Amino acid sequence: MVDVPESYAALLATHMAEAGWQMEREHADGADALSAALARRGWSAVLYGGDEPDAVPARKALALVRQADPHLPFVAVSPNVRRGDLSSVIRGLDDAAMVISNPRELAPRLTKELDAARLRQRVGSAHHLLLAQQTIADHLAAGLDSEVLCERVLATLGETLGWSVGTIWRPSDERSMLRPTAVWHAAGSAPEVVEFAEHTREERFAPGQGVPGRVWAFRRPSWISDLSRDARTVRSTGAMRAGLMTAVAFPLAVGDDCEGVIEFLTRGVNEANGEISSMFATVGAQLAQYLDRRRREHAESMRLHAQLDRTRGYLDAAGALIVVLDRDGRVLLANARACSIVGLDEPEMIGNDWFAIAVPKSGRPAARAAFEQLVTGDADGLGHRLPSGEGQRRAVVWHGTVLDDDGGVLMLGHAEVVARRAAIAAAG
Repeated sequence: MVDVPESYAALLATHMAEAGWQMEREHADGADALSAALARRGWSAVLYGGDEPDAVPARKALALVRQADPHLPFVAVSPNVRRGDLSSVIRGLDDAAMVISNPRELAPRLTKELDAARLRQRVGSAHHLLLAQQTIADHLAAGLDSEVLCERVLATLGETLGWSVGTIWRPSDERSMLRPTAVWHAAGSAPEVVEFAEHTREERFAPGQGVPGRVWAFRRPSWISDLSRDARTVRSTGAMRAGLMTAVAFPLAVGDDCEGVIEFLTRGVNEANGEISSMFATVGAQLAQYLDRRRREHAESMRLHAQLDRTRGYLDAAGALIVVLDRDGRVLLANARACSIVGLDEPEMIGNDWFAIAVPKSGRPAARAAFEQLVTGDADGLGHRLPSGEGQRRAVVWHGTVLDDDGGVLMLGHAEVVARRAAIAAAG
């Protein structure tokens, strides 16, 4: 009740009780008290008096209520104001809020208004939740990096629900602890909320520890409407100091496999909501499948890289020259020996024409023609001169194998020094 005299508030409560209502009311005198009460949430309606000299102006009170919750009924209950009267128009109440001057009318009219508000809220919430799910589905389809995806999912859900702080917790590499992968807080949050969000980045939870740890251990969601009534932890105490009273956490799970936990905290006491819980279950399963697939892909990539490193070690240790060329003669792979004989590093060779970088100009046409015969199966080897090195003429003899599935042509070669003709004549 906002700026409603105590005597009139008691009269309203009496008529509401006679109609079967049980009221839990709080007086808020002034704009600051109204803002503080609205921040705690959980109210069914705001009853506004406004007859006192220091009362919050009706337009301002209505704006504060609409800003806090656009679906929260705002009812002017002054006995001195009637809809259509000049005073109602001047105060800004006409057509903007329900005006009730007869206390006996409050119960039946408020009942209708609450039913209408619940319907508006369900329709509005369902629309926003569907938009959020579609946005998240678009993020999933975009093939984003796991950390970027988690950040965008948190922002989408947090902004849609109007909550304060969100975190996605994922298991460490050894899967013994939960650590924060992404942390989000609402734009314009109070300094204490920002500080709480930043501190979250340093936290870790074992299975069963804290709200995230419990959800991870038991694979079950947790909706704590009032943290003050839950078991106290360092994290929950810090949340309450920041004014965060509701905590919601859901597993990112498909079956018994859990890829982490998504957690949100917000101000005020917020009772469990079935539509939001259902959305979290859907999003949690979708995100779990995506993260599991990316984790497996990463593990496979690491395995293949390790295998490639071992293979590369074998290739580089070989005494033979080893190169793989595509069917046009461009370099796909070159071992250390081949790189040394040409005088280039492998990255400088990849994608370049082997015959342009490894065969003297005069011998390129014949070498390329021999390679084409090897590709077509008309030959199994070729030879050509190499660039001169250290004053020596060198040549290489290759044995080639055409690989399956357009894998290129594997070339195994042995280089040798070619004696100069002048030196041979002198020896004779």
